[in-house]
Amino acid sequence: MLTTPPPGQRLRALHVFPLFGRELTNGSEYYAYQLSRQLAALGVQVDVLTTRARSFRSSSWLSLRWEGPDLPASEHTDGLAIFRFPALSMPRPLGRLLSRLVLRRWRSEAAQPPVGQSPAEQHYRRASARPIAYDLMMMAGLGPWSPALLAQLSRAVAGYDVVLVGFMPLALTWQVRRLAERRGTPIVLLPLFHPEDAYHHHRVHYHSFARARAILSQTSYSTALFQQLWPMSRPLEIGAGVDPAELSDAAIDGARFRARHGLGDRPLVLFVGRKAASKRYDMAIEAVRAVPDRRPVLVMIGEDADGRPIDEERVLYLGKLPRAELLDAYDACDLLLHPSEYESFGIVLLEAWMRGKPVIANRACHASAALIADGADGFVCDNAADMAVRIAELLARPDLARALGAAGRRKVLERYTWEAIGRAVYRLYAQIAAESAGHTV
Repeated sequence: MLTTPPPGQRLRALHVFPLFGRELTNGSEYYAYQLSRQLAALGVQVDVLTTRARSFRSSSWLSLRWEGPDLPASEHTDGLAIFRFPALSMPRPLGRLLSRLVLRRWRSEAAQPPVGQSPAEQHYRRASARPIAYDLMMMAGLGPWSPALLAQLSRAVAGYDVVLVGFMPLALTWQVRRLAERRGTPIVLLPLFHPEDAYHHHRVHYHSFARARAILSQTSYSTALFQQLWPMSRPLEIGAGVDPAELSDAAIDGARFRARHGLGDRPLVLFVGRKAASKRYDMAIEAVRAVPDRRPVLVMIGEDADGRPIDEERVLYLGKLPRAELLDAYDACDLLLHPSEYESFGIVLLEAWMRGKPVIANRACHASAALIADGADGFVCDNAADMAVRIAELLARPDLARALGAAGRRKVLERYTWEAIGRAVYRLYAQIAAESAGHTV
């Protein structure tokens, strides 16, 4: 059982996440694990509280089911002490009832004249005017709710220098922030905030933005937005990272991936992400379909979140693959197509760049647009037709593709490694601990 750490000079951090595990590879969980692991490597005592679930699925419009098979109740790995607790899910009939109530409210809001300049500002203004009861219904449905986890947090949190909690829009951010405040422990948020997604806008989270000691922000766009909409917040732009050694491993073999899937020498456009509407895989399919050359194939890798079949001659959907095979796919592709509308960052862009590949992203996703230098290390496009033009250009000009990929790789090595991200967060933790002890730094 987790115990309160003894006093001493070593920084002590308690990390709280809905899902956590080395084998969980979705973007949020991957980020949480790599950041925690890097901080432990830098000498921070990192203890993790999380649920025993491996994933979640929608059981109604706003409620999630937290699913197994259960992960171990406790685990020590990569310098981390991990403690897992059962998670409760809302009964499906109640979730459907609350979904109808909240959806009716949201539809009435959407029918009103716009109340902001950008989608993010519109969502913010609507959420700010919405009765708090609707937020509470959303939090009840989304979860996770784990009484045992919260009880353990309440007992132990006072013994740590800082608490880190993620992610949006799930309920743990709100729950943990309130408990940490009561015990007087500074809290840092890792929201992985999608500003253009209405699901991420709730007043209960806005309170957390304003009251947290710091917010780990991923891009210049999200940092500016925090400062604009929540002037009392303290965002720190740190980005996301990759492990250069992993992505430079000589064992990575694109030819092996092509042979395994019978791709031969066909031009390969890669899509990496959950097969969900917000990832706009439909736009990727449309873009490849619009390329005049019939040879390119769109290879899609990622969890099947919506269950919809894909019956397209020029699409190969492979589902979720082991990490080693994903790395082979990056090496095999000619370019990465990333049409997602909602992202907090976009680690897949970094991973493609590390294999020297150019990237194409959706301008509607401000996080991706802020990361890519349009025309210098990739392209930012407005629609599928523009993406098709850029795909054709990159396939016809391998010299341009190599130049953009090389520029992206330089950017990653300069700014976006897990070592760099870990050191930035380590400095933040040290500053918070010093301030709490009454020292100046």
